[in-house]
Amino acid sequence: MRQPDHVGPDGNPRYPLALEPADQETTTVLTTRDRHAPRPRLRRSNAGGIRAILAIVLVLLVAMLAYLLTLSSKPSITNLKPLPGSSADPGVVLVEARVTAGKPIEHVALTIDGVTEIPAVVTEGDRSWIVRFQSVLPVGTHQARVIVRDSTGKERHQSWSFTSAGPSVAPNIIFSDPPAGTTLAQGIVRIGAQIGSDSDITAAVLIIDGQQIPIVTSFTDVPAQAGASDVTGAPRMNVVAERSFAEGTYLAHITATDSQGDTTTSEWSFSVSADPADATARYFASTKRYIAGPFKEFWETHDGRDLFGDPISNQFIDEHGTSVQYFQRARFELGANSRVQLGLLGVEALGTTQAKVDKPAGFSGRYFSATGHTLAGKFQDFWTEHGGLDLFGYPISEVIDQNGTKVQYFERARFELREGEEGTTTVELTPLGQQIWNTRQNGGSG
Repeated sequence: MRQPDHVGPDGNPRYPLALEPADQETTTVLTTRDRHAPRPRLRRSNAGGIRAILAIVLVLLVAMLAYLLTLSSKPSITNLKPLPGSSADPGVVLVEARVTAGKPIEHVALTIDGVTEIPAVVTEGDRSWIVRFQSVLPVGTHQARVIVRDSTGKERHQSWSFTSAGPSVAPNIIFSDPPAGTTLAQGIVRIGAQIGSDSDITAAVLIIDGQQIPIVTSFTDVPAQAGASDVTGAPRMNVVAERSFAEGTYLAHITATDSQGDTTTSEWSFSVSADPADATARYFASTKRYIAGPFKEFWETHDGRDLFGDPISNQFIDEHGTSVQYFQRARFELGANSRVQLGLLGVEALGTTQAKVDKPAGFSGRYFSATGHTLAGKFQDFWTEHGGLDLFGYPISEVIDQNGTKVQYFERARFELREGEEGTTTVELTPLGQQIWNTRQNGGSG
């Protein structure tokens, strides 16, 4: 309740006036944004600069992505052996790399210390290959380089270095005759072996059933073959003994020692039968080679002496992992389920694909649409009588004249038309086996 302030002249109390709020002064507080008024033109300029920078970054990202896509489409080289910077054990050094590519590989090159080598290329999958080379390298650091180019021309190379401890490998019995476990017909039996080493062989001893047998030794220069090399160039020693054996089973034992004092021993057994029908191996004195097992059966079943000629190599595993043996006019290959077939010597010898032809009007021979070539006359008769498609494959050329002789190429052979007496003609197989084996021995890739 309000109290009177004082009493007025009329005697009535006076109350104080009600307080009224004072007039408020308006105080303006300016923010930084208010003090600096926006500049629309400058803002637009900054936005344009940002957009330009973003555009440049986007272009760089696109270019980098395109470059990465280009790299990813090239062949790749991985799984290097020996590992980069590692030390290889003494003796044979395995130089290896895995190649993967989206397209078929067209070219592979391998150099070691700048020297071009001939590697073995093993197919691992649809788009994967193993490049492999084995060699005894000198002590020290070595530089390996693999170059790969695919069918589109894209290329990749990989270089790495490693060290080698040098040669220190015991002698190696490369093969022995007769093949282990075989049965031979009674008569002269050739006992032999070939010994390889990184140094000279100083001694070799052959013992059969505990009795030392006199031997004849010779040396063979090491041929350059795909996927293998002997940097020392040491020749291989051939050890041979020929003698007649009675019916029975025999154990052969050979010991070889090299100049480093390393020794290797190998044993194998063979049997001799009085009945030639029991023989599982056959010896050819003309070439001093054996054929055995499925190769012997195939040779005898197909009149091998007249058709294929004598063996000119031992049976061995080639750089593709296939068991093969060369004959004068063929190469036998052992496929799945021990099935023997002829190697593609015709394709290898011809080298280039011949243009296809149309089937001639009124043609009485055979036309093969698979290869676009014809077969007629004496060549057709010979092809049909000696195994046809299964043995020789398709014709891959027409009849052509080579050095005055009419020839026709097939996938696995080349037919020649030979003039006989009184105008007769016969068909023979060209000795492609001998030609390609000689090339291989003289440094071809084989």
